[in-house]
Amino acid sequence: MLARKSMNDIDSVQEKRPVTYTAPVLDVDPPTVTILEAPNLLASNGDTGNRTWDAALFLATYLFADGRRFIQDKSILELGAGLGFVSVFCGKHLGARHVLLTDASEAILNTAKQNAELNGVDNIVQTSVLEWGTRDFDLVSQSEGEAVSYDLILGSDMLYEPRDFPALMSTSQDLFARYPKIQMLISSAVRREETLQSFLDACEENSFHVGRVLMDPPPEKDQLGFFHSTFYEIHIYLITKKCRLVTDGKVFLDLMLNKQDNPSRSKAYVAN
Repeated sequence: MLARKSMNDIDSVQEKRPVTYTAPVLDVDPPTVTILEAPNLLASNGDTGNRTWDAALFLATYLFADGRRFIQDKSILELGAGLGFVSVFCGKHLGARHVLLTDASEAILNTAKQNAELNGVDNIVQTSVLEWGTRDFDLVSQSEGEAVSYDLILGSDMLYEPRDFPALMSTSQDLFARYPKIQMLISSAVRREETLQSFLDACEENSFHVGRVLMDPPPEKDQLGFFHSTFYEIHIYLITKKCRLVTDGKVFLDLMLNKQDNPSRSKAYVAN
């Protein structure tokens, strides 16, 4: 009896159902995205791709409020996209020209494709298997059969395990080599400072310029939509290979990643 109950509980946690997310705006008809997912799934289950996490909701909040310039009329590639909430939002409400949603799991991508169809953006949002660290991935537009020049890489809650960072760096290097003007926005909950620092160190070792976007998650009581927990800090980082001095103050890039230890070597930059 106990074993049967345990299995039922597991099935309940893993069961997918439609979840509708509403953008943070006071409007009689606010933008929404509906995602088939397992909202009760815990990170400890080791099946993290089957639900939408707080870092993705905060990234969408930033893009909606202050980051549309990164998306409007641009071609977007999302790494570790899972079920595709951010990609679908970009295609449905932020004016992306083309979005390629990638993940290592074909099963998860099958659901992501359903989510694109569910939201009426399957003509804009496409899916492709991409396993970090492999060099033979194909980024050809599946609907048109021709190459797309990507402008932006997106990623959220990808920084769980430092052992994955070499593969992530390898794939990032390949993408920056293919598309020299590309930029990357990564949103991550800071669960362990050591893990975040390992990622920043890996970026520095790979000659990436990294900086934190100057936006903090609003307190939960003040959130109007894309509701997300503030139990952990969530940071958004802009990553690029080519920089110029900041004048608008929207993004602060600490090239040395250690401002407190060496403030004289820290400068403010934003990607061209």
